[in-house]
Amino acid sequence: MRLGTGVDTKNEGKNVKTRKTAPDPEPVPLTALEERQATLAHMVRMVARGMSNGLIAVGPGGLGKSRIIGQTLAEEGISPIMLNSHCTPLGLYTAMFNHRTDAVLWLDDADAMYTSLPILGLLRSALWGTAGDRVVTYTSSTLSGLPSSFTFTSRIIATANVIPSRNEAFKAVLSRVDTFTLTATNDEILELLRTLARKGYEGLRPELCEEVVEYIARVCGGRQLSVRIYESAMQKVRYALQSGGTADWRDLVRTQLENVGQPADAGLRPLDSKGHDLRCMAIALEKHPENVKLQEEAWRTATGKSRASFFRTKKQYESQLHSDQS
Repeated sequence: MRLGTGVDTKNEGKNVKTRKTAPDPEPVPLTALEERQATLAHMVRMVARGMSNGLIAVGPGGLGKSRIIGQTLAEEGISPIMLNSHCTPLGLYTAMFNHRTDAVLWLDDADAMYTSLPILGLLRSALWGTAGDRVVTYTSSTLSGLPSSFTFTSRIIATANVIPSRNEAFKAVLSRVDTFTLTATNDEILELLRTLARKGYEGLRPELCEEVVEYIARVCGGRQLSVRIYESAMQKVRYALQSGGTADWRDLVRTQLENVGQPADAGLRPLDSKGHDLRCMAIALEKHPENVKLQEEAWRTATGKSRASFFRTKKQYESQLHSDQS
């Protein structure tokens, strides 16, 4: 070491090998379901940041609605006021009053609430008002010290498995908030499960996890799958391996598939099928024949899918149109 220089000359004149920095791994493309989950997360952030008064996320259970909402709110530093299962009109009014300013109320797994006209009335008042004021009113002898009206400036997020049919009061609520439908076909769910399997699961090798997913695909029997099936199936595999050969994971997983879920064509039909995407594309092109940006915005609003999906679907639509005309 030369005095006064502060420079190490021990390796001076030698070829010093430097550590090579490994290149960043290629980003893994999102699956179709993950793309829609990402769109839902953006809409939750708008509510969290006060850019939207409310959001209703609709879709069958097991696709990650609640997980995405909870995770996104946590990332935004918000602890929501959770109301689920059963809630009376007075209970909702009380919660709204106690958290009427700068809060997020989350109505989760509360489909029964959306058939109550008093509750729907409270939601309408809380989400939209005249002259910019959202005044909530409740007239009852059981208010117990609560005022009969107050101004509400907080936001509301709600989830529902299905939209109540022929319910004009609920439609009036929908008109006051952002809405997002999260659905997926079995193929899209299996695509996500295969992505999860490649990472392994709590000590299970990726190869085994992939084998389990392919087994689910073979024996689901046309029943509507959900993302929840993955963790449940993997726990059954772990149990079977720990049982010393007394249990076969295939029997356990098959039994679950036979007794849980509905036929894939029952209930709420997926709105994200190829046919639906192409129909939305036809409408977008008809509305905005000369403006690709407006076509994209209209299509993505209707489908909830990504920009990349828009261009893929547009190419498919134009190819199909050309084939039909030739």
